Amino acid sequence: MPDDSYIIELKDNVRQKLNNYAEVLAAIRSNKISASLVENIIVDCYGTQSSLKNLANIIVQPPNILIIEPWDSSILNELAHAIEVSPLHIMPQKDQKFLRLVFPSLTTERREQLIKVINTEKEKIRIEIKQIREDIIKKVENDFQNKLISEDQKFYLKKEIQKVIDDANTKIDELTIKKETDLKNE
Repeated sequence: MPDDSYIIELKDNVRQKLNNYAEVLAAIRSNKISASLVENIIVDCYGTQSSLKNLANIIVQPPNILIIEPWDSSILNELAHAIEVSPLHIMPQKDQKFLRLVFPSLTTERREQLIKVINTEKEKIRIEIKQIREDIIKKVENDFQNKLISEDQKFYLKKEIQKVIDDANTKIDELTIKKETDLKNE
């Protein structure tokens, strides 16, 4: 039986990329407001950079309002600035102890733009996964050339590598279709 460390490494790398892709999709706005829209915004405060989720409570008030309540109200201006310069294109309303983000309904044009963004991200993740596949195949070929694995093991590993990649591409398609459907059905 061939050494499955190649497959384990591949699965770990692919899983990480798929998780990153799911986070990217979650951060793309739909009419369903969620904390994931803002939680990974980077905020400069206390002389360092932190994600917003590490600095504040994020409260969802349906249908279209997020309340950001910092644990230290002295950083309210830093939070507001980080949100203003983020890709959300939204101006927070400041209160004494929290920020209110009111999200307008999406227009048809904006939905179409977001679908294009989703498809661009989909292509990026496919390219990244293809690169991971190529790197693993190079390792397999290298080990075969150095007589560390047999020819049968090489072919077995290449087949298994392709199965993992095919599963990843299926998962990418599922995630993409789900997000596109969310955008279109609102």
